[in-house]
Amino acid sequence: MAAEEAVVVAQRCAGSPRRLIAFVALAYGISWAWWIPLVATGAVVDPGQAWPTHLPGLLGPAIAAVLVTGATEGRAGIARLWSRIVRWRVRWYWYGLVAGTVAVAALPLVVGDRPDAQDFAAYSGAPMAGLWIVPYVLLVNGFGEEIGWRGYLADGLLDTRSRATAALLVWPVWALWHLPLFWVVGNLRGLGVGGTAGWLVGIGFGSVVLTWLYDSASRSILLVALWHTAYNFTTATEASAGIAAAVSSTVVMVGGVVILALRRSRRRPAPLSP
Repeated sequence: MAAEEAVVVAQRCAGSPRRLIAFVALAYGISWAWWIPLVATGAVVDPGQAWPTHLPGLLGPAIAAVLVTGATEGRAGIARLWSRIVRWRVRWYWYGLVAGTVAVAALPLVVGDRPDAQDFAAYSGAPMAGLWIVPYVLLVNGFGEEIGWRGYLADGLLDTRSRATAALLVWPVWALWHLPLFWVVGNLRGLGVGGTAGWLVGIGFGSVVLTWLYDSASRSILLVALWHTAYNFTTATEASAGIAAAVSSTVVMVGGVVILALRRSRRRPAPLSP
């Protein structure tokens, strides 16, 4: 490990518990400040609906990560965070994984009821905007969550812990953050006890897969934001209800089991440049 990198890691680890707790508190505060009023007014968010919407609240983790990084690490820390946000030079097969996930979202075209094209753009809490819905969801949902949960929280935990441990620590924090959405988002409101338990297990495996992907792909926030967005299009649109959601969720759970079973791989330090 280079001397400069060793100093950076040592500085971050020294204040790690406090800065990570501050990040979590701020992420919850920003997101819930948007969601709690929706709960209080009885608002319900449905696919293809521009208002009411829960999507701006998804930016909470990203905003919290930037604020805490700036407060604790200054401009140098912001520069390091930014380098991970735009880090696109990763192995080609990671982009292949994103493309494969997009292919799952297209499964309803060949299997099942063959929904209309507009159903693929009917995303929970977003207006019907055709293909423009993809960059919008990437920004708000993909980067909004992943700059925080993987790019800051998991990244900080990976400085001193294994991938599996980091993923399992992020899991309950990430899951509980969604709590107000169970009163707001239509497809979460209807889960029931069994469905909620399945969702909780699924997000646990999602944490494992995303943490593994983040650390394996040179800690690229861009890559995990792309994959997260692609995955959400297999579960959060009108077209994805059914075969796409079932296949995607199963693949993530199986992938999570495999990753945990093969967790002997050692943690690698994050590169300093994009």
